[in-house]
Amino acid sequence: MTTDDIRKDPVMRMLAALPAGEPDRRRADRIRARCHAAMGRLGWTGTLAGLFCGSFCRRTLEPALVVGISAVYLAEVVRRVLLLYGF
Repeated sequence: MTTDDIRKDPVMRMLAALPAGEPDRRRADRIRARCHAAMGRLGWTGTLAGLFCGSFCRRTLEPALVVGISAVYLAEVVRRVLLLYGF
């Protein structure tokens, strides 16, 4: 679909004519306050990494990463031993 096809499409022309929706200011303020309260309860550090790496990183991601790296290391050691002994 080219740019000309999009301009000629009647549905796209109707969508382009719609006004931009603006959120209600009071509702946006309430949602923002709720989000700040929720992030405070989660111990958010102010960065995106802090949001995702809170308890999830400490309890799940880090042990999985250590197990994965250890498994790769062990597999390489076993492979080299087998090669050393001619298997």
